Amino acid sequence: MDLFGEYDVVVVGAGVTGVVASIRAAREGMKTLLVEGSGVLGGLVTGGRLTKPTGLVNGGVFKELINRAAEYKGADNQTRRSYWGSYTGVFDAEVMQRVIIDVVEEAGVEVLLHAHVTDVVREGKQLKGIQIRTKSGTKLVLAKVVIDSSGDGDVASLAGAEFMLGRPQDGLTQPITSYFRVLNVDIPAVAQDFKENKEDMWELVVPDKEGATNEDYAIVFFATGLTKRIEEAKKDGFNWIIPKNHITFKAGLIPGELNINVTRFHGNGLDERTLSRAEVEIRKQAYSAFDFLKKYVRGFETSIFLEVAPKLGIRETRRIVGEYILTENDVRSEARFEDAIGLSNCPVDVHEPGGEKAIMDNVGKGYGIPLRCLIPKEVDGLLVAGRCISVDEIAFGSTRNVPACALTGEAAAVTAAIAVQNSLLPREVPIKEVQRGLIEHNIPLGTPETTYNPI
Repeated sequence: MDLFGEYDVVVVGAGVTGVVASIRAAREGMKTLLVEGSGVLGGLVTGGRLTKPTGLVNGGVFKELINRAAEYKGADNQTRRSYWGSYTGVFDAEVMQRVIIDVVEEAGVEVLLHAHVTDVVREGKQLKGIQIRTKSGTKLVLAKVVIDSSGDGDVASLAGAEFMLGRPQDGLTQPITSYFRVLNVDIPAVAQDFKENKEDMWELVVPDKEGATNEDYAIVFFATGLTKRIEEAKKDGFNWIIPKNHITFKAGLIPGELNINVTRFHGNGLDERTLSRAEVEIRKQAYSAFDFLKKYVRGFETSIFLEVAPKLGIRETRRIVGEYILTENDVRSEARFEDAIGLSNCPVDVHEPGGEKAIMDNVGKGYGIPLRCLIPKEVDGLLVAGRCISVDEIAFGSTRNVPACALTGEAAAVTAAIAVQNSLLPREVPIKEVQRGLIEHNIPLGTPETTYNPI
């Protein structure tokens, strides 16, 4: 097998977690490789059009990316309020892609796209590298530390790490989805429709100074609801084929552009047949939703269906068992930890497995995420970050959100760098050194002495 290269840190998965982790690792002086199976940097925040962080982005690399997108007039970096808490950093997906490319290259990260991890190299309990499949064949990549930010915990699973999947009672996971994008919408008319039907809206965010043109609503407009209208349409005989009872709308950068979240496909995101069916069925659902909007919502009369987001939105697969499992009670009780590496106010956001409902529950002043959740049991030389960290199925509803994923990516990179610099295993790295590195970048930790109030 050909040796592709030897690195200090190899990051697998180039979603927002992996992007943040690779940038931070490279800035810490690590020879860093970022491996991604697709051709997209940014994952769901770019290719999936997940352009509104569900929570506050506090410091660190991701905050920098949002601020740089704002310099291109492609982000709203103000703090805004939702019924479940505060959030920051709505952005345009393509502007974010541009910024990510700029910052990744400035940091000196080597990027390898269209490369799939097929196996790992271990010596006893310690991970030494990964095997990848590329267009030119199978290659070996050696690393002092690997960060699994694949979302699915692929590397950890291949390395033999224990994992959880779905609800304990039936194994069901949160459903798969994709945004779709519509142009030529009369957004002021949509906003007026929603105001006149407030009893059917969960949330409505409009500009502080509303105007009469689409330009006034770009980036800022956000709404969720229409449960009653969907039920009425079904009674009228409309062919609503989506197992979901509400719709979310986010204004894009283009005047008259709305990114819409409503599709829902139930199934295991680790199963190849499920993934293939999801790609087709989600598009059929998007067409159904578009027809509904044109018929039942004012402002969509002359709208144009542009695209379904090219990257499928997998909400939930493996959750790797770490040295600590963050629980629902931890998240809901504003828990603090001595080894916390970030304070998250992301709501408990659970789309009902097997059903059509969803919850978005406020978590108050936020909770700390312990470093132990990033350290798999029984595997050394490996850190997990992002969607696959060690949490129970309800806590996962919060930690799977973008701000929390970015926090764990940054913490994993700092931990990996300290481990490499001092010839330590990641689990041996002193937590105070990790926290010191995070505080330098204005990241509130979520330790007992943390006084920062994100609300």
